[in-house]
Amino acid sequence: MRNNIMSSYAKGVALIILDKYEDALADLDSAIQAQPDFVDAWSMRAVALIMLGRNEEALQAYEKVVQLRPDDPDAWREYGEVLDALGDHEKAIKNYEKAIELSPEDAKSWRDKGTALIILGKYDEAVKCLNEAIRINPNLQEAWRDLGWAYDLIGDYEKALKSYDKAIEIDPDYYSAWKDRGCMLDILGKYEESLESFDKAVQINPNDADTWHNRGLVLVTLGRHKEALESFDKADKLKQK
Repeated sequence: MRNNIMSSYAKGVALIILDKYEDALADLDSAIQAQPDFVDAWSMRAVALIMLGRNEEALQAYEKVVQLRPDDPDAWREYGEVLDALGDHEKAIKNYEKAIELSPEDAKSWRDKGTALIILGKYDEAVKCLNEAIRINPNLQEAWRDLGWAYDLIGDYEKALKSYDKAIEIDPDYYSAWKDRGCMLDILGKYEESLESFDKAVQINPNDADTWHNRGLVLVTLGRHKEALESFDKADKLKQK
């Protein structure tokens, strides 16, 4: 019996790695049916559901995980991330705080809490959380990018730019940081540098309509109208997909 349960679980994990999420659910559910307190199977079930976009069901799975393993900081953080995805940022923050209580040096939980605080408009608190994440892990590029976002919303554009630069230094292919850097340089009136950032962003991810549109606006400012129209056309085609 035990071997059958572990076999179903292992197969489910392998199927998740192969991006076969529906098939993975069938095997994980089989393992859970045979052993309802199999916490790792519940956790992987939540992962499969997230990948399928079934966040409400994933939330129920994480509720089971933290019920079975209440001292697991990763479970509380991942539970919070699903709540964030569903728009319940206040409750998500409580989960991140629980994760931090269990593991005070968990940089990801500090970062996630900071991001949720930005969404709630609590920018100064967000900056404190993100700086704590960076203190713990100076190479967490997502924390640097979100710190830039917070400084942007506060209106401290120079600090925002430095934060985006740091995120890119850590990960030169960090698309979101290049995009945000382009927007920040545009605000600062550094249009040539802004264009260079947008060019890099669309090189990394050519399928984001907003970046092509923002690139077009900068080209208009620079008087390069033909190129601007081409950029706007690209944005429009992507929006129609």
